[in-house]
Amino acid sequence: MMETAKALGLGLAGLALGSTVFLVSGKEALAEASGPDAWRVVDVAPGDTLNARMGPGTDYDVIGEFAHDARGLQQVTCVPLVPPGLFFEMSEAERAALPPRWCLMENEDYSTRGWVAQRYLAEDSAVIDEEAADQAPDPTQEAERLVQRLYRDHLESLSGNMTSPLAPSRADQFFTAPLADRIANEGLQADPLFDAQDSDITDLSIALDEDRPMFRGLITVNADFRNFGEQRRAVVRLRYEDGAPRVIRIEHEKWAFE
Repeated sequence: MMETAKALGLGLAGLALGSTVFLVSGKEALAEASGPDAWRVVDVAPGDTLNARMGPGTDYDVIGEFAHDARGLQQVTCVPLVPPGLFFEMSEAERAALPPRWCLMENEDYSTRGWVAQRYLAEDSAVIDEEAADQAPDPTQEAERLVQRLYRDHLESLSGNMTSPLAPSRADQFFTAPLADRIANEGLQADPLFDAQDSDITDLSIALDEDRPMFRGLITVNADFRNFGEQRRAVVRLRYEDGAPRVIRIEHEKWAFE
């Protein structure tokens, strides 16, 4: 049984504040968009299960369990509840001092419901509503959503809240095969998302490039943010690989990860 719940340090992590996840469309701040329609269990070994508890913490009795690969879970609420406006005003130390984050979850048929440690949850991008399934996906919007998830998961991982998307076990979900192989075999000498050894990220916004979102099959998504108050931009280039958008290059002012 999974018992661990690490403290919610969320560099900008915990990006699922309340029922809100920091995803954006267009130029709006990430904190203003609605969260995922469904969640999945992550970082639980095959053969193990994720405990569902009576309350938010390991002191509460186990009243159910979710499978290690459970999908389509619905999030009712999470604690602590930190409004996005307040979260962005907090320092990195204040965010690191927040208590462990727990979420009240239930499965699709409502047969299991209980509190679980948030670090074992991730967006279930494979679950979509029936209406959307009847429509052809917009490749640029899919690419934008992938970059939003990449940055969100990375920020959550900085304080151990979940496995980093830069980890070899997850890199192929976001990067082209050559980049994923490079991450697995060579490791990383610098943060390819923020180009910084230390970070205090505020005003993060992820949006398609306004002037040329797509050109000759290459999609451009801009990540704008402030690090310790300094305005920065990372230009993320993507292309489709095996029917899904994947990052092929991330450009910074003085170097590029490719």
